[in-house]
Amino acid sequence: MQNNQTPRQTPPTGPTSMDKYMGRITLLLMSAFLIFGFGLLIYQLYALQIRDPESYRADAAEQQLSDEVLPAARGSIYGATGKLLAKSSVVWNIIADPSRCDQATVGQMGTKIGELLGIDGDEVTKKLSDEASQYKIIAKKVDMPTAKTVLDYAATLNEAAGKTVLSLTQEESSTREYPYGSFLASVLGFCNDEGSGFYGLEKSYQDTLAGTDGRSVSTQNAFGYELANDDADVHEAIDGLNLNLSIDEYIQGVVEQYLGKAVEDYNVQNRASAIVMNVNTGAVLAMATMPQFDPNTPYAIYDETLSGILEGGLLDAGTTATLQSRLGIAATADIVADGQISSKEYNTVQGMMREAQWKNKNITELYFPGSVFKLATAAAALDSGLMTVDQSFNCTGELTVAENSTQWKTTYHCAAAGEGTNTTVHGWQDMTTALNNSCNLYFIQVGQTLGAQLFYDYFEAFGFTGITGVDLPSETRWMKYYDEKTLGLSELASSAFGQAQKITPLQMATAVAAVVNGGYLVTPYVVDSITDASGNIVEQTSVSAKRQVISEEVSAQIRTMMENVVGEGAAGHSGRNAYVAGYRIGGKSGTSEQLDIPKRYDGDWRKASSFTAVLPINDPEIVVLVMLDDPRWNNDYASQIVAPVVGNIISDIAPYLGIERDPNYDTGAMVNIPNCVGNAWNDAQIALNKSGFGHKLMDGTGTIVYQYPYAGTSAPAGSTIYLYTLTDQDTMVTVPDVVGKTGSFAAQMLRAAGLN
Repeated sequence: MQNNQTPRQTPPTGPTSMDKYMGRITLLLMSAFLIFGFGLLIYQLYALQIRDPESYRADAAEQQLSDEVLPAARGSIYGATGKLLAKSSVVWNIIADPSRCDQATVGQMGTKIGELLGIDGDEVTKKLSDEASQYKIIAKKVDMPTAKTVLDYAATLNEAAGKTVLSLTQEESSTREYPYGSFLASVLGFCNDEGSGFYGLEKSYQDTLAGTDGRSVSTQNAFGYELANDDADVHEAIDGLNLNLSIDEYIQGVVEQYLGKAVEDYNVQNRASAIVMNVNTGAVLAMATMPQFDPNTPYAIYDETLSGILEGGLLDAGTTATLQSRLGIAATADIVADGQISSKEYNTVQGMMREAQWKNKNITELYFPGSVFKLATAAAALDSGLMTVDQSFNCTGELTVAENSTQWKTTYHCAAAGEGTNTTVHGWQDMTTALNNSCNLYFIQVGQTLGAQLFYDYFEAFGFTGITGVDLPSETRWMKYYDEKTLGLSELASSAFGQAQKITPLQMATAVAAVVNGGYLVTPYVVDSITDASGNIVEQTSVSAKRQVISEEVSAQIRTMMENVVGEGAAGHSGRNAYVAGYRIGGKSGTSEQLDIPKRYDGDWRKASSFTAVLPINDPEIVVLVMLDDPRWNNDYASQIVAPVVGNIISDIAPYLGIERDPNYDTGAMVNIPNCVGNAWNDAQIALNKSGFGHKLMDGTGTIVYQYPYAGTSAPAGSTIYLYTLTDQDTMVTVPDVVGKTGSFAAQMLRAAGLN
């Protein structure tokens, strides 16, 4: 039977309440996501375009632009004859941006860079690993070929990787060079590692020499390398200006030669200084401090005495006294207390020693001038009208100065009494005789005649209470002197002969210049002019006379007395050992006791021995001042050890400067050559200077064992006598072929070969 019933159908199932709920949740989340996304986009657009556009613009510029400093070329320093004394050369610093370097390979890259630069690869790796930094100096002062090699290495790595794995750039820099090493070092000074003047002229003329750096802004690629285009914004650097010194290289060389020889010969403990200056203009022709340091490597300790003390470490009486003298009593008090330089003190002492050797002794250190100061005392007495050159005082060998009979008293003795004479006292003497005798007791009485107020007035007028104003840094302002209120009878007495007031050698030289030039106190200077790269004069130094201290009449009287001191080299004249035949020379010696520093370990006072000379004394042109600080020889009288040094300097520089000889001197005469064999080098040079001969010491120091030409023969005035201390045999040389050469060039060739 058929079943005709229609099959039952299942009604369609609609969304459940759960499905509807999930759908709403999904829609809500999607809407929220879209709203958040659009909101974030809108916020970012707001931040980019409204809130922080400048910040993002700066970030973009930093990534796209290269901002490079264009260093200015530091100016050069030239001597008076045009020799280049200080110059700058272009070098390069290698700079890394560690934040853009691949940290996975910095070890390998650091090792390679270290090899290319010749430096420690581990240190390079350490710098490249500093991801937080965008600027690390990998190496300084690299030459161009080496810099290019390192940058090419980085470029090769980046191109192979298709991205920046090693971000290196170069930065132009400069290095300061001093072609003649230690020559004129205490005047030139030096630059620090950043290229800024640190000492000497380099410091005092820093702004003039340095110039103004420029700037270049250009686009760069993804690897940080500059793109070639014409859109770079360049502000060119303004190069520094050049200094042209009044210091003459030849005169400076002569001064350093003889001053260095004196330091060696007389075992000078606390360096020596010398000045040659034009008395009328203040132009410094030479200024030296010996021994000297090398400004190319200024941090090395060149003073063998100081270096030996530092390395030895242990301090005995001698080394302790030396440290106290060189570095200062207060500064070394704690260091010398336990008798050794500890490891903790080593760096401190090393720094103090460096500072000590850098100092220009002519302007940074004070000394008692001793009897050279009597020139100022005599000038003051004559100019005041209280005395004449004929005024006589009695020297009995001692003089007692006392406030009154019941209080203290000081007894002075005349150290020069009897020197070179058969008497024990000078007796009655006028001013000319007293200056030649260097009689302390006479000048004590001159000081008493002046009185404290008038003495101080002239002391101040001669410039001893303030700086000279020389265009060099570090001229000491810590003067040590008694003023009119503190000049008691004893202080006045000691001051009158140069044993109480401390001054600098340059102060003394400028005062001597004033004494002899008509009375005018001039401002010394070492920079004659400033020029640009084309040689145009930007600034010219002008002569500056501060005031007239004494009258021209008194100045002429002092000159006459100074010439008598030298006395054309004749016996009985205390400055005779500074005489050079044919020249009219005036001078004065000074040997002072350094009473404010510890005695030598042998119990004697340390001495400052000095001599000043002026020539031609009838029409002064130059003053020469040499000071040896603490010489150790068989005597320390300045007239015996310093006067000959001054004479040697004059014998070389006077002809060079064209200073006229006395008309009575026959420059073409044949002169008998004195015997030097058997004499000390010191005595030999004195004899030759007085005879009108040049001289050249061919080997060591000490007693002369051979000379050429021989004693007893004749040679033209001005000929050079060659002296030997180590050999008594003729030295054979090949005579150069001078045929066809000019006379002057032939003479140079012969001198270079050691021939007359």
